[in-house]
Amino acid sequence: MDFKIGRKTLTRKSEPYLVAEIGLNHNADLEIGKRTIAKAKEAGAHAVKFQTYRTEEFVDKSNPDVKFLFDIFKQYELNETQHREFQKTALDLGLDFFSTPLCESAVDLLCGLNVPVLKIASGDIVNLPLLKKSVQSGKPLIVSTGAALPEEVTRAISFFETNQTEVCLLHCVSMYPTPLNKVNLQSIPFYLDTTDYVVGFSDHSDGTLASSVACALGAVVFEKHFTLDRNLEGPDHGISMDPIMFSKLANDLKQSFEMSGKYGKNTHPEETSGWFYGRRSLYKKGNSVLSLRPAVHTKDKNVLDSWEIERVGDPSGFPEGPVRLSPTVK
Repeated sequence: MDFKIGRKTLTRKSEPYLVAEIGLNHNADLEIGKRTIAKAKEAGAHAVKFQTYRTEEFVDKSNPDVKFLFDIFKQYELNETQHREFQKTALDLGLDFFSTPLCESAVDLLCGLNVPVLKIASGDIVNLPLLKKSVQSGKPLIVSTGAALPEEVTRAISFFETNQTEVCLLHCVSMYPTPLNKVNLQSIPFYLDTTDYVVGFSDHSDGTLASSVACALGAVVFEKHFTLDRNLEGPDHGISMDPIMFSKLANDLKQSFEMSGKYGKNTHPEETSGWFYGRRSLYKKGNSVLSLRPAVHTKDKNVLDSWEIERVGDPSGFPEGPVRLSPTVK
């Protein structure tokens, strides 16, 4: 099943599509946000993603256990005007712009902006009210699966299939940063084998290695936290890639995609051009027939190659040198 993001159609064979997850790293500051978007473009991103919410609609302010969480989200909450400013900046640069709605009113706001897709956060793959609202929007959904139990992923997929929703499924591990021995990239071929979706990877590990391997395993959409400066104040800057790191990720993904090649055994002309020196023909040497280099049969079709040893029989009738076909050779 193909996946559309605006005018782009992604298939399982598409080149990597790289999303700079700005999230809260705009610091609710238009200048910082716009500069971050511009740097994401320079670093090789195809899209920028934000988070859209009204804090009171998804965090219980009265619960003291999450007061710190409420305060953080409230500090970085964006209004519609800020969304539009960031969207315009992204579109003017040729980037796709979309966001993660964390409450139902956020879906309405994003639909009002006519974003091409909605991103479902890992924690909301089990949030039926938000999933229903998102599905009703008619937008394609990019769905992260971090911390979800297998049966929860299956349940969500069934819901999307019932509603005929266009989905891109992201493998994700909700650990920040994710240790490399916990990345579990075999989930990617598992999703490819058990669904019809385009599959991607929301990468919370350090560096570019995990995403590069994920690309070779068939992931197409990649999401990585991005910041203008890892030293800025805010909850996510320190776990995000700066422009230099992100640029390396973009380049590594391009190389990984090129290295993956085509399914099956594919032989290049540059390889076969070396057959003469690397393979062997049959040679008469004394009373024996030997398999020797060079493979003169690649230039003289009358010479037997080393696989044809059973055709030689009694070698006494052959002259010294490469064994050539003759009427007596059956």
